Amino acid sequence: MKESLNWINGIHGMMMRPCSLSQKKNDKIVHSSKYSVKENFLQEYQDHIAALQIVAECAKVYISKNWKKVKDWSELNVVIEDGRGGKTKPTEYYNYIPKDRNQWGKSDTLGKIIDRIEKKNKNKHNPVVSVSKVVLDPTDGDFSITINDNEHWWISNDSVIVIAAYVEKQLKEQKSGK
Repeated sequence: MKESLNWINGIHGMMMRPCSLSQKKNDKIVHSSKYSVKENFLQEYQDHIAALQIVAECAKVYISKNWKKVKDWSELNVVIEDGRGGKTKPTEYYNYIPKDRNQWGKSDTLGKIIDRIEKKNKNKHNPVVSVSKVVLDPTDGDFSITINDNEHWWISNDSVIVIAAYVEKQLKEQKSGK
C-alpha cells in the first residue's frame, strides 16, 4: 500500500491519521481500519469517546494498584495537565540525556539543527525523582499524583495514560530483569 499513516504530534501526544493523495485512495484507506464506520456516525463517535473514558479509568486503577512497585521513575517523560485551581499551566517532567552528536555525521547544517534541539531539550530538564502519593477518588474518578513533592490534582486522562504505560513498561522490565 503506497498510502501511509501520518503521525501528528500534538499537545495530547501521538495520533495516527490516514493520508492519501486522491479521494478514491482515501476512501479505501479510511475504510481499511477496524474503527471504520459507514453509518450511525453520532452513536459510533459517542461509543468511542465512552471507550476512551473506560480505558482511562482502567489506567487509573492500574496505577493505583501498581505505582509503589516501580523502582525507577527517572525515564518518565510526561506533561501533567491538572485541574488544580481551575486553569493551570501544564508541568512537564523530562529527563534530558545528551545525545552523541557524532552519531549524526559531520554535516554543519544538521549539526546546527541538532545543537538547537539539544539546547531546547536541555532547558526542559526536569526529571521525575520521586512519586510519593497517588490518589484515586472512586466516587468521581478524580486522579491525583504527587511528583517531586508537587501535588497534581485531577490530572487529565492523557497524563494518566502516559503514566500507566510507563508503570506497565517498568514492571515488565523489572520482571524480566532488564
